[in-house]
Amino acid sequence: MILQEEQQLQSQLKILFLDDHAGLRDSLGTFLSNKNPALQFYYAGNKDEALKILTENPDIKNAIVDINLNGINGLDLISTFRNQTPNLNVIVYSMFTDVLHIEQALQKNIQGFISKDASLDEVEKAIISVASGSIFYNKTTRDILVSMFRTGKEDSNYKDSVYTEAFDNYRTLTQREKNLFELLAQQKEIPEIAEILGKAEKTINNQTSIIYQKLNIHNRLELLKIAKTLGVII
Repeated sequence: MILQEEQQLQSQLKILFLDDHAGLRDSLGTFLSNKNPALQFYYAGNKDEALKILTENPDIKNAIVDINLNGINGLDLISTFRNQTPNLNVIVYSMFTDVLHIEQALQKNIQGFISKDASLDEVEKAIISVASGSIFYNKTTRDILVSMFRTGKEDSNYKDSVYTEAFDNYRTLTQREKNLFELLAQQKEIPEIAEILGKAEKTINNQTSIIYQKLNIHNRLELLKIAKTLGVII
């Protein structure tokens, strides 16, 4: 799958890498660039350095952001970066993999979350997947997400209202959109879905955006939650 997505990325892929631990950050970037020469990293240790890089390199559309930046929450900087670079894809890279931090990250409409225990292959796949229009969560993060979905703290009235709203929105989807919804809920990536449906990846991305609008959601994780609510996935 990585090879297929790499073929889609025709030119050098530029990535902002924001982490205040310069030694670990630069070493990881060097390892990844040696492993995949298509990856070109721009390193920043704080907000100002990151904004300077984005200003000077408007073609950077992907960023890796640490949560803890010398006492500053990196999640709070995402909206600022997107004011400079609209539609910036953000992968959160953090040692914090508890429910609270993951929930906070999801609220920022991120495209990926990888823990700092992720393998080199996982980090590379996260970058390639997100740059190709998919989302990515490494195994450690996915395990936390599964536990979040299985937590039933809501009362029955709240659950009923959530189901009703989800079902009403789901009914507005066309049959083609429902088919795509199910494939997205199965966590298949955009290139794979395009191949299954015999459509261009751009078409799949456009149809996905329409589904998000109809369901009043913003990312794949919210789609998964609706799919679970409706019983599309277990």
